[in-house]
This record gives sequence, structure tokens and C-alpha cells, in this order.
Amino acid sequence: MKKISLFLFFTSFLIVISLAQITVSPLSVEKSVRAGEQFTEIINVFGANTTQTVNVELYQLGQDITGNFDYVKADPSNFMYASWVQFPTSVTVAPGASTPVEVNFIIPSNAPFGTYNFILMVTPQIETGGTIGIIIRYAIRITVHIEGTTITNINVENVEVVPDEEGKPTVQVAVANGSSYDLIVSIEAVLRDQNNKMIERFPLKSEYMDKNNILSQRILKGNKVIFSGKPKYLLSAGDYKINLFVNYSNRQRVFTYDLTVPEEGFNFVSPTELALLLDNEEFSFELYPGAVKTFVINLQNMSNQNVNIEVGARDFAALPKDKSILSWLTLRSQPTFTINSQRTARTIISINVPRDAENGAYYGQIVFRAYDQNEELLSEKTVNIENLIGDTIYDIDLVSINYEIIETQGIFSANIKNIGDRYIVPRGTVSIINERGVSIGVYDLTPSNQEWLVPNQQTLLIGEVPIITDENYRYIITVFDQSQRIKTFEGDLL
Repeated sequence: MKKISLFLFFTSFLIVISLAQITVSPLSVEKSVRAGEQFTEIINVFGANTTQTVNVELYQLGQDITGNFDYVKADPSNFMYASWVQFPTSVTVAPGASTPVEVNFIIPSNAPFGTYNFILMVTPQIETGGTIGIIIRYAIRITVHIEGTTITNINVENVEVVPDEEGKPTVQVAVANGSSYDLIVSIEAVLRDQNNKMIERFPLKSEYMDKNNILSQRILKGNKVIFSGKPKYLLSAGDYKINLFVNYSNRQRVFTYDLTVPEEGFNFVSPTELALLLDNEEFSFELYPGAVKTFVINLQNMSNQNVNIEVGARDFAALPKDKSILSWLTLRSQPTFTINSQRTARTIISINVPRDAENGAYYGQIVFRAYDQNEELLSEKTVNIENLIGDTIYDIDLVSINYEIIETQGIFSANIKNIGDRYIVPRGTVSIINERGVSIGVYDLTPSNQEWLVPNQQTLLIGEVPIITDENYRYIITVFDQSQRIKTFEGDLL
């Protein structure tokens, strides 16, 4: 059975030859019924500027251990519940009109209670002529909950501390849903020492949660998903305790485990880094001309020695001087002070916006340096400050692209420049289109760093793509600021 990756909730994209696009609503439906009931759901297909024939197919929903979803074309041989749903397999959609598609469900009287997911794949038929465009295949999820005795069975398995790609300790747990129902799950962990003193609290997330910037994970019935989190203060090898607060379906279970972290294989935080820890490393404020804003930055010294702190400020590199916030900043606390071992301190700063300040975004950095008693520099940390006045815009420019083959891998890079008013933390995707106008795949582009890209700065987005030696290939680059799409660029690849 061929599997198709599930992107952006339940909508997948395919680059093909097309003249127009349809849209579909809703993209997901949840229904609670009893065994033996019948009901009808209406899916509205909105036409574009041409009459189109739309195919409708049934898929079943699956999930891998990272929490990501996939779906497989369904038939009675691989999906025993296919007979519960009836729908037209082809629909003609008039231009500029809404065409309703009736989806009828007949639930057997002996159907077991639990959750059942049905995916209707709505795909416009590919036309034989036209210009290069994007056909969007809509995967509509219809979730049916058959009511009955609710028994939830959720378990935490394989709790361990493993090194990440940099060798830093990462708590990793597997959560299994043995229930008859899908469960919406979130997890918080509390790390403790052997004396049961709390060290820190931190969330655990699946890969799917991280990718989509969400706070909970749907685990399909009978599935298992890996959650992980990186504690800031697991600083050395030794024995620890961990409490896992697993929230699901308005309930909570607490699991407690002993952890032993070995010396080998880990790259623990340098003792000098522990001398200066900040509770927040970025602030963004929306203010008006003449406004005053005061805020607090909390500092912590987790090292075994007292440290001296110096507070300063600087501009972002390449930032125009008229967008600097430094002259607006006033330090309300001491510029130098001492933080004793295992103690905290705070710095108070005010922003005084000039009355004649023009609309736009203004930036600066607060710089903290920690020194030991011999005046040796132990650590330096920066805090990014953004001040927004009036309307601002996101915009970028594609400076250049590059494709090269390194050993057995194609490498695609895009040099982008922030030409808008606001900072971004960019990421992107690139779709590679062959000479027939069909996408051979969509590939992630990651930035060379995760720092703020302020106006007038440039950065590289880099990704691995297939090896391409033929001409007549094209690319479509889509750039995002975190989850928000900013701009799309097209061009010849070779």
C-alpha cells in the first residue's frame, strides 16, 4: 500500500499543470453518535474560474511514532469500516459556485464504541494544458466517536535520558494509547534530585507538536508516540527523579520514575555557562509615540562561585541607525552587580519612545557579561528588544539561489534579505518541478542560524534535495516566519 505524507494538518500539495483552483470547507468534522445511527455531513466544494471535475476517494488515517500523520487509500480489504460511509466518487464543480457533496454514514447497530477516522481525499482532475500552477488535494478528516462506556488506557513507556545531536541531555518517553478512543495528550515533566527537591519544570513535545507549534498531540487509538524535552538544569551525571504529568481528555495521570544519567556520551553544560542564565532572551512591545514601558529581566547564577555582572547595550549588525532603539533605553538598576552562587538578581529597563517617533519597528540588544573574581569572562548573553509603532510589514527579497552536488547529495541554498519592517526567524520549503511541470518533491530549507533576522540583514536557507543533472527543472521557494507564509519565489533551477 502506498502511503502519502500528511502536511499542514490535513491538506497536502501537489505541483501539476493547472488553470484554476478549488477550495473545500470544512477540512475536519467531529461527530458523536450511538451505534445504529445514520447521519449526513455536507462538504462544500467552491469552484474557481473554470468548470472542473473533482474526484473523491476514501483514505484511512495512520500515525507514526513521531506523532506525524499519514494516510493510505482505503478499501474493504484494508479498512473494515469502509462500508459505513457512502459518497459520490466524482463531482462537477461550476465556476464561482459552491457545490455540496453529501457524505452519508450508516453506523451498524453492533459497532463497538470508540473513535473512527475517515479521510475523504478531494482532488481536481489534472488538465492536459495550461500554465504551471498548484493543485491542492484536500484531505478532509471526518472523526466519528461512537458513544458508550468510556475506558481510557494510557501508559508511559521507555522513560530515558538520551543525548541529542549536540550531546545535551534530552528526556524521552513513549506514550501509548490503549484506549478505544483517540486522546488529546500534553505532558509536563518535573525533574528532581535524589532528595526530591525540584530542579525544574519543562514541557515534553512530539516532533509533530514542534513542527506545527502546538501544545498538545492527538494520539490515535492503539498508537504510540514519542515525546521529548530538554531540561536546562540537568547539569551533570547522576541519579534523578522525574514526575510526568500526562493530561488527556480532561484527566491527568502522574507517573514517577528514577533516572540514572551516565557520564559517557553526554556533553553537559559548561560550568562557565551556568554563571549566567536568563529567564527571557527576547521582548517585543507595541507602543505609541511618547509612551514609556518598563520591563524586568531576571538573571540566575547556577555555578558554584560568585560572579560579577556588567550590563551594556548594542545595535544589531546591518541595522539602519534610524531604526536603533538604544537612545530610547534607560537602565533603572545598577550597571554592575554581584550574584552569589545559586542566587538570582534582576535588571530593570525602561523604553522612552520619542513623541516624534515615526511608524515602524525599532531594535536593540541588552548585553550581560559575567566575570569571576579574577575578572575572567565566564559568559555573555544577549537579550533582543523589538519596539513596534503603528503599522509594520513582513517582506523579503530573494538575493540568489545555488544548487550543487556534494558527494551523493544535492544541496539547494537560497540567500534571502529582510526588506520589511519587522524581524523574522525564517524557514522555507523548495518544490522541485520537472520538465513535465510535476513536482518531484517538497524539501525543507533551514536557516544557518535561529537568531532574529532584522531589517536589512541577509541569511542562507539550506536544504538537501535530489541529485539533478538535466535542464528544464524549476524551483518554487516558499519562505515562512515560523508558521506564517511571507512570500513565494519561482525560477529555473539549472
